[in-house]
Amino acid sequence: MQPSASILVIDDEHSICLAFRLFFESRGWRVLVASSAGEGLILCQRVHPTVVFLDVRLPDRSGLELLGELATCDTKVIVITAYGDLDTVVRAIQEKAFDYLIKPLDLDKALALAMRVRDGQVAPQAAEPANRDDSEYALVGDSSAMQFVYKLIARVAATDSPVLIEGETGTGKELVARAIHRFGARRDCPFVALNCGAISEHLIESELFGHVRGAFTSAGADRTGRFEAAQRGYLLLDEIADLPLATQVKLLRVLDTGTIERVGSTESISLDVRVLAATNKNLEEEVARGRFRRDLFFRLAVLRISLPPLRDRTGDIPSLAAHFLKSLAPARFSPELTTDAIQTLLAYDWPGNVRELKNAIEHAVAISPGRSIVADDLPRSVRGGAIDNRGQDNKLRQMAIEFISGLDDGPLGRSQRALEAVESALIQFAMERHRGNQSEAANYLGLHRNTLRNKLREFDVGDHSDEQ
Repeated sequence: MQPSASILVIDDEHSICLAFRLFFESRGWRVLVASSAGEGLILCQRVHPTVVFLDVRLPDRSGLELLGELATCDTKVIVITAYGDLDTVVRAIQEKAFDYLIKPLDLDKALALAMRVRDGQVAPQAAEPANRDDSEYALVGDSSAMQFVYKLIARVAATDSPVLIEGETGTGKELVARAIHRFGARRDCPFVALNCGAISEHLIESELFGHVRGAFTSAGADRTGRFEAAQRGYLLLDEIADLPLATQVKLLRVLDTGTIERVGSTESISLDVRVLAATNKNLEEEVARGRFRRDLFFRLAVLRISLPPLRDRTGDIPSLAAHFLKSLAPARFSPELTTDAIQTLLAYDWPGNVRELKNAIEHAVAISPGRSIVADDLPRSVRGGAIDNRGQDNKLRQMAIEFISGLDDGPLGRSQRALEAVESALIQFAMERHRGNQSEAANYLGLHRNTLRNKLREFDVGDHSDEQ
């Protein structure tokens, strides 16, 4: 440990400051604490710590407002917040924060970030913040999966490269594209979207590039295409996998040359358009099957954002449902979801993802007779999913009884052996589901990461080494 390595924690919660002090000092770091923005700024200017951990909500002013002033201390700032919404995350990164952490804090992750700063690694610069309200297109959720997506959006918005947005139908791919527009340098320029699967093969080129009068039978006048309409802005090519192969060739040329030709014309038109593409298919598999050009895939996938399905972030369902209630219900109505309604939503698998959840809430708002939305107000398909899950619970219970009855009376007893078998299986399932990511698996199981790590060692499940 370098003797000069130090952190400054600016947070008005005594327990947070104490936790940082105990954790970091035991690892050789010098720790200073401040309970207000003013005190923190003075300490930072005097001491010049290696890293500042800055809370968003402070008693005298917002931590985000303090970010610019802390930059004069020649230090890196890691924002800590209990409110990991997209606006907060993007603003923190755009105000030149090195990174951010969500409460409750993972101090192992805090240490890893501090070591990155100490060792000279820096985060990329981001675009200037946007001053507009796009709540209609809000991305909602504070799960770790969505925090990763928010961070990618902030980084990607600062560039001008093509972006490929991947995810199942209904996960919110267009919302991600609109967020990139909102927080990017071209925020005041057009955002144009085209669903490539909704246009016939005979008309797709005209939609994209426009046409001149007489180009084909029904072309009675010149027509501007989507590329021209998006000039200096963004063009979202949704369901890009459905683009015909012949058109893929022409799109590749547009991306390579920055020019288009209207159908029926030989005149080149220069473009300045940032292309975003979205798909619910695996483009790499489409390439392998000969249905998508490999060169176009690599041209579009310069930057990639993958959206998780709703079933992999069920913890976001209550906040998503509340968001849709607020946007769909009349102001005078202001309904609330009852506990049984929330449990029903959590029990369902959501094959249609966030879009299906929104439809379910809209259905409930329309038929609910009172201020409370109960489970019976939800669509039958959603309630049926809950019933199916209860049936699965009963089946699981019966299998457990059969398993326990087959155990002999060993020294640990049947109960403890059965519990250990189930617990180790759950942990193995969570680790496999999240590809060995301990933080994601711990969040999925509702455990602290240190508890999970101890369990991994206890049951000798997978790779239980510390994550960096």
